[in-house]
Amino acid sequence: MRYRTLGRTGLSVSNLGLGTVELGLDYGIATPEESGRPDEQAAIRLVHAALDAGVNFIDTARAYGESERLLGQALAGRRDQVVLATKVDPRRPDRSLWESAAAMKAFMLASLETSLKLLRTDHVDVWMIHSIDEALLNQWEIMAEVFVEARRRSQIGWTGASFYGVDLPEKALSYDLFDVIQIAYSVLDQRVDQRVLPLAAKKEVGVVARSILLKGVLTERADYLPPHLDALRTRSRQFRALLAGMNGGMTPAQVAIAFGLANPRIHTVLVGVRSESELNEDVAAIEMALSPKALSSLRALAIDDEALLNPGTWGIP
Repeated sequence: MRYRTLGRTGLSVSNLGLGTVELGLDYGIATPEESGRPDEQAAIRLVHAALDAGVNFIDTARAYGESERLLGQALAGRRDQVVLATKVDPRRPDRSLWESAAAMKAFMLASLETSLKLLRTDHVDVWMIHSIDEALLNQWEIMAEVFVEARRRSQIGWTGASFYGVDLPEKALSYDLFDVIQIAYSVLDQRVDQRVLPLAAKKEVGVVARSILLKGVLTERADYLPPHLDALRTRSRQFRALLAGMNGGMTPAQVAIAFGLANPRIHTVLVGVRSESELNEDVAAIEMALSPKALSSLRALAIDDEALLNPGTWGIP
């Protein structure tokens, strides 16, 4: 494993991080051979295997079903080996804003208390706002007050937020509110390269990349996408055909991960796994370098259609 400094936090994080939505929810493109999440004991074994491989950055969220509870069990006795991040969605269940600043603050702090209880820890290293939209970002002053209070209680170390697209993370960086940003990045989604990543580097903000496989689109799972996502299936096949011509013996997942790791402005690349064989495949990508020619060919596969790049619009779990 290799490690990078997560921006101004000074935290040393593995350049491959463990995303845990797939441990807590049925998530991703189902195939006839595999669907759903691993059972509880298998999920705990996966976390242990990741730690044993040198992974020290783990990302979860209140919205990830059983993920926080499972991590609390898995990290018993190993909490000090992990840079642990979780997220809060400050909105009401219908995603509307609370009627007052006081209600929003109370909800956020209660959510944090629940996260800490489930994770069996007294603090998280990075506490993030989950999937910020424009309306929520406009409440940044309220979130800043909550961060101050959570820090006063020694419940969080650093602050962060997750985003889709380019405009919102770019705007958020102007507020200097977040120490870490989590952005979508992949062979198909390179939109943050020109505007967001240079600004984050200038401000010394840590960068966590998620959706490196675009929910499985950059693997054979894309063949099982529903008809309305034919454009993604076609792009995936173009990607896999390009790999076949590389003759490097790398799997689609390994190439997708190596592409993310090749970007020096990204500090850790999150991977979600359902099995130890998937974990071993992903970890092996750390040792794999892509040639300048291969990187150039992969960059040419980028698309800009938000409806295709945001899995939240796909209508699948």
